Amino acid sequence: PPQQESNLIMASKTAIIASCAAVAVLCGCVLLANSNRIHLKHGLRSAHVSAPAARGRVASISKRCAPAAAAARLSKMPMQTTASSSKIAGRKFALAPLRSSSTDSEPASSSGLVVIPEDYRLGGSLLGVAFLLGPALHLWPQFFLHALIGGFLTFQTTRVRFRFSDSDLDVVFTDGPEGSSAESVSTASSGENMLQGGGENKWSLKSVTNWEMWWPGFPILVYFKENQTKSDGQPHFFPIIMDGKKLYEQMLAKMGPSKNTKPAPEDWNLDTALDATPVGRRIKEELDGDIKAKLKEVKDFADIAKLFQS
Repeated sequence: PPQQESNLIMASKTAIIASCAAVAVLCGCVLLANSNRIHLKHGLRSAHVSAPAARGRVASISKRCAPAAAAARLSKMPMQTTASSSKIAGRKFALAPLRSSSTDSEPASSSGLVVIPEDYRLGGSLLGVAFLLGPALHLWPQFFLHALIGGFLTFQTTRVRFRFSDSDLDVVFTDGPEGSSAESVSTASSGENMLQGGGENKWSLKSVTNWEMWWPGFPILVYFKENQTKSDGQPHFFPIIMDGKKLYEQMLAKMGPSKNTKPAPEDWNLDTALDATPVGRRIKEELDGDIKAKLKEVKDFADIAKLFQS
């Protein structure tokens, strides 16, 4: 029947979109995996001096410094000490406290700092599809592929955080020696991003020349291009393993205009998602009138069933 044929065509198109999304996610996984590999390679360079080690250095310096009284006895000079100063040969000087120094990268400025919270839906969805493909349908190659990507994304979700300050965007890891606080950990925790231009994972918001999110309402992949790393522009891709809507709100407010018009977060729905890409716009043109009328009612994955309700 024509209705069943129409539904079959719609399901086929949905499968094509899902496949494209999987490829995009895989690209993001490769980028994050490379960043993690570089972090491990350069871990010793960015190791932080612990508090006990700093105290040990101060104690060592103190032991090597002769007390003022001993110096006075050796030089047979009159000395008078108080809690705040010492006099040697009629000269008065103040004892300055010893301080340890460090050359480690400082955490991002806390001024206006916003940490985007984690979101496990992308990794969890791929794991769910994996178990459907394997135990249910016995498609074991597809099972292992989806399970590998889903497991990796789930693991990255536990530790990768995006942070926005008033002037910068940076990416940090929360499982390093500095502890698990995303607000205080330094950018050095995520290592160097060699595959995407090199340097640390921190970019000035003013350097961003374009950004996109696929798709508004159903975020899977985010992209931005900046001229801080390269004067002719350096692109960056990341899978959405964080709260996509909050990330979108920060990018919309702080990164400036994109080359394509972006809908307001409260207007997110399947209609805006399809309008965000040329492929989506072509799919939208081929939909029948009844389904087109329901696109704006679909605001989340849970609402997709509304398209096929009579």
